[in-house]
Amino acid sequence: MEILITGASGLLGRSVFKQLDSNPAFTVTGTAHSRASGPLLQLDLTDGDRLGAVLGQVRPRLVIHCAAERWPDRCAENPDAAWQLNVDSAARLAKLCTDSCAQLVYISTDYVFDGSAPPYSAGDRPNPVNFYGRSKLAGEEAVLGNGDHWVLRLPLLFGPVTYPQESGVTALLDTVRDSKPAALDDWAIRFPTSVEDVARVLEQCAERIADGSAELGGVYQWSGDRACTRYQLAGLVARACGLPADHLSGDPNPDYAEPRPHNCQLDKSRLADLGISVSGSIDEQLARYLRPFL
Repeated sequence: MEILITGASGLLGRSVFKQLDSNPAFTVTGTAHSRASGPLLQLDLTDGDRLGAVLGQVRPRLVIHCAAERWPDRCAENPDAAWQLNVDSAARLAKLCTDSCAQLVYISTDYVFDGSAPPYSAGDRPNPVNFYGRSKLAGEEAVLGNGDHWVLRLPLLFGPVTYPQESGVTALLDTVRDSKPAALDDWAIRFPTSVEDVARVLEQCAERIADGSAELGGVYQWSGDRACTRYQLAGLVARACGLPADHLSGDPNPDYAEPRPHNCQLDKSRLADLGISVSGSIDEQLARYLRPFL
C-alpha cells in the first residue's frame, strides 16, 4: 500500500515515517517544507498546484497529515499562518485526497477540549479554550467534511529529538540541569505520549486498512497513561537522567500567555476495540531519548 506522510521531518513525522517505511507491506513517501532532505520530497502545503502534483506522482491510498503548527503560544502570535497550515491546507489536502481516492488521517490534539470533564470520548463535544485548539478543531471539521477521512487526536508528544527544545517534555532537561530555583506548572494535567508509540498505532491502523479487516472513519484518540503536571514531569526527567530536582517547586496557579485546559484525558477505546495496542514505559523512554544530551 502506498502511503504519503506530510511533515515527515518533524517530531511526530520522523517516527511515523521510520516505523511505516520499515514495514514491507508499505511503500512510504515523506514530505517536508523547510527541512526537506535525503528521501523526503519538498512540499509547501500552501501551494495547491504542487500539492496536487505530489499526490498525482505518489498516488497514495493513505495520507498521514503530521504537518501542523503545534505550539499554542506560537499559534496565538501568528494566527493567520497557523490557521493557514492547521485549517486551510488541511481542507485543501482533504479535497485533493477525495478527488484522488486517497484517505486522509488528520493529526489533531486533546486541546480541542476545555479540560473540565475528563476523560473525553471521541464523541464528546469539543470546547477549545485557546486559538491553537480552535484551529485544530476547525481543521478536523474541514477534513471530515471533505470526504471519507479520519482524525487522530493526541496529547502532549515527546520522543527522539534533534535538540531537547523540540518537545516541551524533553526541553525540561535544561530546567532540571539549571540549579537556579524554578516554579513549574503544577495545575494542568497532561498525558505525555511517545511519538514512537503513536507511530506503532498508525502502523496497526494502516495494516488493518491494507488487509481490509477494518474501515476507519470519524474520530479516534490515543494517549499515554501517565498523568502528570509539568512539575511532576520535570521530576520524571530528573529521575530518568539521574539528576537532582530539589531546586524545583510546583506552582498551583500558573500564569499562561495563552489559556490551557486543566485535564484533557483522552479515551482511546475506539482504537483499543480494534485490537490496537502498544506498550512503552515513560521512564525508559525518557532515559533513552535524553541520553544523547547528557
